[in-house]
Amino acid sequence: MRWAASYCPVIPDDGATFNEPAARTRLLQVALIASTLWGRRVYSGRLTRAPDLDTARKRALGAFRRGLEESAIAPHIGTTLGRGWSLFSEHFPRRFPDFAQAFFDATGLTVEQYFTCVTGVAATYLPFDSSSGPTFAVDSVAASTAYRDVFPKYLALESQTPKQLTVSLWKDFAKVGYRGLRERPILVLENGRAVILDPVFYCERISVGPLFHLTARVRGDRAKSIKIFSAFGKAVEDYASGILRRMYPDRPGLASRLRAPLEGRDRSGNTFEMDAVLNDVIQIVVFEIKAAWLRDDVVLDEFETWLEEIRSRYGVAALATEQKEVRPKGVAQLAKLSRRILDANLGAAQSEFAVAKIIFPVLLVHDTRLNAPVYGNFLAGEFAELLGEVPSGKRVMPLIVMTLDDLENLQSSIEGFSLCQFLADYAAAFPDGMRSLHNFMATSPAYADKLKPSEQLKESSERLLTLAHRELFPASVRNE
Repeated sequence: MRWAASYCPVIPDDGATFNEPAARTRLLQVALIASTLWGRRVYSGRLTRAPDLDTARKRALGAFRRGLEESAIAPHIGTTLGRGWSLFSEHFPRRFPDFAQAFFDATGLTVEQYFTCVTGVAATYLPFDSSSGPTFAVDSVAASTAYRDVFPKYLALESQTPKQLTVSLWKDFAKVGYRGLRERPILVLENGRAVILDPVFYCERISVGPLFHLTARVRGDRAKSIKIFSAFGKAVEDYASGILRRMYPDRPGLASRLRAPLEGRDRSGNTFEMDAVLNDVIQIVVFEIKAAWLRDDVVLDEFETWLEEIRSRYGVAALATEQKEVRPKGVAQLAKLSRRILDANLGAAQSEFAVAKIIFPVLLVHDTRLNAPVYGNFLAGEFAELLGEVPSGKRVMPLIVMTLDDLENLQSSIEGFSLCQFLADYAAAFPDGMRSLHNFMATSPAYADKLKPSEQLKESSERLLTLAHRELFPASVRNE
C-alpha cells in the first residue's frame, strides 16, 4: 500500500483498469510480493527454536499479536455499532461529564451526528454484499438531506488524500505504525470517489473513534490524556458490569448472585474492590475488567521488552521508578483478590463466600487482540506465579482471558447453560490456555449452537441504523 500510494497514478474517470487481464496479473504479483515481505517483517526470527518451550512461546507473543491484528476480518457491524453507541451515549458521559462539549470542540459535530455518519457509511458500504463494495461517491451521501453540511465535516475528520496517505505510511512508520490509517481510514480521490481502506480500522472508529478524537486534541498534554483514558476505562467497567447485571438480575425474595462491584475492608483495615463477582455458592467467578492499551511500537521489539509492556498493563512491571509508582493491575489484582478469598480475608464480605471451594479468575478485557495464541497461556502463568500455594480443599482454576466480544456473545446465550460449567469445560479442554475462550465458544460442539447475538446490542444498533438511513439516505428501501 505504501508503494502504491507513492507511485500508482490516479487516472481521472478510470473505472475499468481492473478488468484488464494484464492489470489483474500485476496485482496478483504485487500481492504475493507484499505477502512475502509481510511474513518476513512479522514472523522472521520469532518462531525459531529456543532453549525451552516457555521461552519459545514468549518470543512468539509479539508476532502472534501483530499477525492477528494485520490479518483479521472486520467484526460484526451490528455488534460494533451497538457497543460504540452504548459506550459514548451512556457510559462515557457519566465518567467524563464534559464529553459532549469537548467532542463538539474537537470535531465540530455532536456525538449523535458523528454516529449517524459513521453508521450510515458502515452499514451501506462495508457489508460483503454491498453492490459497490467499500467505495462510494462523496457527493451522493446526504446530498439532499439536512446532513448535506454535516457529512462533509465528518468526512474531513476521517479521510485523507493519496498524497496524505503516502506521508502517513512512510513517515516514522516504525514508530507510529498504522496510526495514520486508524485515524483516517477513508481515502478520497480527486474525482470525488472514496474508498474505505481497511474495514477493521474503520470498525475501530465506530467503537473508539470518539475517544481518540478527544485525545488527539490534547496530544502532548499527559495529564489530560490520562484523565480521558481513565474515564474510558471506568466507562468500560460500567458497560461490562451492566451486561453482567442483565445476565444475573436481582430477583425479589432471592439472594443476589452478582455483586458489581464488591467493596470492603480486610482484617487489617485495608480496602479492596472486586469489579464483579458471581457467587454460585460452591463456585465463584471473580472478574477484573480492563480497558488497557498496549503500545504498538514495541510489539516486534526484543521479546523481553514486549513482556514488560504486557506486565505494565496487565500485571506487575519489573521495576518501579522514583517518578512512577508501579501498581498491580489486571492479573496481579486477580491474584490478590483470589488470595484474600483463600485466606478468608474479606472482612464483612467473607460470609458470602464461606463455603466456596472453587474460584474462577476472569480477566475481562476490551482488547480483542488478547485472543491471539499463547496470550492466555502467558497471563495464566503470571497469575499462578503471583497467587502462590492454594490450601488443601480449595481450587483456583487457571486464569481465563475473556474479551468484551465474548461477554456480549454470552449475554443472551446464558439461558441455555451455566456460566460456571462453561468456564469449567473450557479449563478442562484447554488447561494450558493455548486456545482462546473465543475459539472454544465458536468450535465447541456443546456450546457453538447455543450462542445467540446480544439482544441489547441488536436493539441499540437497529436504532442507530434507522436513524442513519433516515438522515443520510431518506429514499432508501429501509425506510419504506
